[in-house]
Amino acid sequence: MFSKIYNIKTILKDVRLLKTCYYNFKCNHYSCPIFIYPNVHFRIGSKAKIIHNGGRLKVGRRWTIGRFFPSEFIIADNGTLEINDDFEIYTGCSIVVDSGAKLSLGKSKINLNSRIAVFNSITIGDNVYISENATLRDSDNHAISGSATNHSAPITIGNNVLIGINSTILKGVTIGDGSVIAANSLVNKTVPPNTLVGGVPAKILRENITWNL
Repeated sequence: MFSKIYNIKTILKDVRLLKTCYYNFKCNHYSCPIFIYPNVHFRIGSKAKIIHNGGRLKVGRRWTIGRFFPSEFIIADNGTLEINDDFEIYTGCSIVVDSGAKLSLGKSKINLNSRIAVFNSITIGDNVYISENATLRDSDNHAISGSATNHSAPITIGNNVLIGINSTILKGVTIGDGSVIAANSLVNKTVPPNTLVGGVPAKILRENITWNL
């Protein structure tokens, strides 16, 4: 019993309970799959869709000795958020899902000050660690006249993936299971499984790798 109480206290530490309860009630999820921490601008459109397949989404957490930076988490009208397992977003991040777009989250974490902009579709698998100041953006937002290239395309992050500090993942990219993106990389092409890539633009540095957090 003591262990159960301790776990509840750990989960709820710093959580803004009233805000958490309000938004979960608004989304008709009475089991509270979304936990909201301090200094988070949180908005879910009245016509947004929340799919809860299990786990909890924690928005705006801090490290033990850290503080809460301004964060935002926005799902626009007709946007979709899919929660498949426990997903942690640390403080200072900006997550925006545009109308008609979908963000799907597995059992993973996003560290401080990262940015995710979803205009089409972004899927993040299990055991993914996204480091500080990373950017995931599935659209150029503006088409170039005469270009046959789509200005928006889905991003898919597989399982057991490490995305390094200050890295950027662009539209149409799939990152295979077990891969590592080196710090300060710009990824504009699909990354095969179990591959280390790095650079601007990112190139294959090593193949058949394994990594542990």
